Amino acid sequence: MSADVPPDVEAVLTQLFEEAQKEFESGDPETGVEAVTSAATVVRTKLPEGELRAQMLHGCERVEALAGEGGNTAVAAEYVAATERRLDEAVSD
Repeated sequence: MSADVPPDVEAVLTQLFEEAQKEFESGDPETGVEAVTSAATVVRTKLPEGELRAQMLHGCERVEALAGEGGNTAVAAEYVAATERRLDEAVSD
């Protein structure tokens, strides 16, 4: 069953997750966290209540915690990639 994610919302989230992953991989956790925080705002305001919304918010919160001060940006990059994959799976089901 496909999630009810408008194409423009999917595009914005994908762009933000990709930007965050790139920034974490290049060693810029501040910009990566900013992108994830923006993604969380989009999720809160544009996705309906439900499992996908909860999973996306959980992913964003975990990434923010992982990349926090002195955090592990490599793990944060992998976690944000997994969150993006979950979005892709939800819209393609």
